[in-house]
Amino acid sequence: MADLAALSELVGAAHSGGKSPKTRIASVNSSTLLLAATFEEFVREMGRQFARDMVSRTVDPRRLPKKLTATAWKRTLEHLARARIDTGGTPLSLDHISSDSRAKFDAVWAFLGGDVTQDIYSTLIHNENNMRPGEINAVFSVCDLQNVCSKISEHEKMKVCFGEEDGGKVHGKFLVWLNDFMETRNSIAHALNLGSSVGPDDFASWVRTFEAIAHALAGTLPHSLPVLPAEA
Repeated sequence: MADLAALSELVGAAHSGGKSPKTRIASVNSSTLLLAATFEEFVREMGRQFARDMVSRTVDPRRLPKKLTATAWKRTLEHLARARIDTGGTPLSLDHISSDSRAKFDAVWAFLGGDVTQDIYSTLIHNENNMRPGEINAVFSVCDLQNVCSKISEHEKMKVCFGEEDGGKVHGKFLVWLNDFMETRNSIAHALNLGSSVGPDDFASWVRTFEAIAHALAGTLPHSLPVLPAEA
């Protein structure tokens, strides 16, 4: 919420005080890119926290979702393979790369062996493309939580935001809205066209929608966690 408020203030400041049209357009375009990046990192952090809570609430490590352990192993190795070791162009020393890689490998190796205190979450949650609905669902499917976009569409904040009482209709509107937003984001990133932009009112509407999505995700995820014996 604080990040969304900061971006809103940035756009508001650029559209007040007699700023030039190019300044106003540049402020909205740059803030749109930051808005998309902020949302994507928010979803990743929520995915990591959900995975942490899932693991902490699973009494027997052998009962963890198979996809979680398999993805942790696969993505850790992929991360290690991407370490840049070249003939002087890397900003990191070989000693640093070696020790960091060893720590990450040891952590996932111990995790698969049953030590669930290991921190394997930075590489576990990852998205390849824009955080469209399919990518959001993929983030949480690692923990066997399927179609989270449909689940959050039942939240009251989403129903109010999209003006529908039926969760299915909310879901449909949400998918269209998020895909449209990402298309706008990509057109700005790829063209950097200062000749056209959305207005501050449109940007404010985006912020309100992302606020609703954030509240819905935060309100929905705890109900999808395993129930501890003490809570049963």
